[in-house]
Amino acid sequence: MQGNVTFDPLAFAEPVLKPEIAEILDLENGEFLDVATFISRRRYDRLVAERVSIRENLADRPRFGCALCATPVYLVASREKRFFFRHCREDGSCPSITRSALGRDEIRALKYEGQRESLAHRTIKERVIRSLASDPSNSEILSEKQWRSTRDPASRRQPDVQALTVFGRVAFEAQLSTTFLDVVAGRRSFYRDEGALLVWVMAGFDPDYRRMTTDDLLFSNNSNILVIDEETTALSEGSGTFYLRSHYRVPELFAGVIRDRWESKIIAFRDLTTSFESQTAWAFDYAGQSEKLFAKEKEEVQRRDNDLRERICAFWMLRNQHTPDPLSHEETWRSLTRELSDCGVTPPTNDRYDRAVTGLMNGVLSAREKRPIGWDFKHLIEVAHRICDGYPEHALAMGFALRLYGCDELIAAQDKSGKWAKRARSIRDGIRQGDQRYLPDQDTLPFLTFAFPEVGANVERFLSSRLARSDL
Repeated sequence: MQGNVTFDPLAFAEPVLKPEIAEILDLENGEFLDVATFISRRRYDRLVAERVSIRENLADRPRFGCALCATPVYLVASREKRFFFRHCREDGSCPSITRSALGRDEIRALKYEGQRESLAHRTIKERVIRSLASDPSNSEILSEKQWRSTRDPASRRQPDVQALTVFGRVAFEAQLSTTFLDVVAGRRSFYRDEGALLVWVMAGFDPDYRRMTTDDLLFSNNSNILVIDEETTALSEGSGTFYLRSHYRVPELFAGVIRDRWESKIIAFRDLTTSFESQTAWAFDYAGQSEKLFAKEKEEVQRRDNDLRERICAFWMLRNQHTPDPLSHEETWRSLTRELSDCGVTPPTNDRYDRAVTGLMNGVLSAREKRPIGWDFKHLIEVAHRICDGYPEHALAMGFALRLYGCDELIAAQDKSGKWAKRARSIRDGIRQGDQRYLPDQDTLPFLTFAFPEVGANVERFLSSRLARSDL
């Protein structure tokens, strides 16, 4: 494939089609993970930020290892921005071969025109120095000066530019297309340990044409890219304040779906928000705004679901069990089930009220209201017996509903003969022993979980624990 591939940040990431490492080991919890699934279930922007973190911690706290040889691995992107895992080292002992025989310098020489980039590199360094020097709040401005670690004299870096600023000591690095991820990760760790800040700057940015090296910086910097160009440099020199340009994503909520738009603005360096721990410097809080929108979306979904839930229950309590409902009621029910489908819930399959749903709604609603609903009984205990006789697949849901809605004392008072207590014990024993009659109805479980979330959650937990026990 020729040229650059620019991915929608909100789209799901894509794995390479035939990865050498098909399975990885989570070194923290010992869980094995399918690589294709791991990658394809993550949003592109989040996976890129995660890959920076994985690479940054590779030496001291590796997160993943190869499932075959347990060698630490890190996440790599192909030219098409499809992702795969690569060994941090290979000695021929693992059948998965993930590393090229070419070294980094050779790859760089093949892919990029170093001489042309060196001119661009010099230009942006000069702009950084001019911008810093124009602002009297900055001092000790140095270019290509070695920075020795205060903790380990053998450890050192040579940033493009360094200066003492309003944020303390800051190292400025010009981002180039040849900047490898391990270099980015190593420098972030170094300056974090120094209690200093690393700021990456670019000469320009086009959101519709982003290389992988740019995405690494973008998504690990709260979706902000900082640019120092000739316009911002001239503004800095004319105003006596260090300015730069920030390009950033702005999330917006449209019909329950979050989408992005790109914005940019010129901002004073001192007005950036910085974090030494995450080594970030940004003008717009994309992560914070996204969280607010997700919370708002969740509230709106909850409000919609609660409204539909109430209308379903209200409709059911008004329906006539014995005589055919008028056509308007039939249409109301079909409308409610269409709304259920829009919420991603499988509705009853029949045009007429489904038998299984009839028993489920009558039983759980009776427990909630502490009186018979849907059948001409006088007492709640009669509903409990009716469920066990005619709808044993809902006995478990009925039992949870009686407990959750506080019906124990009422049922005990109505059970004058003790027949229910004896029957309840028998059913519990049958359920524990795996009596197929009392297995919850999987077809109506999504409906139950939507209409009565607490009851459905208890039934699902029971099913999960039963499955776990069967696997032992």
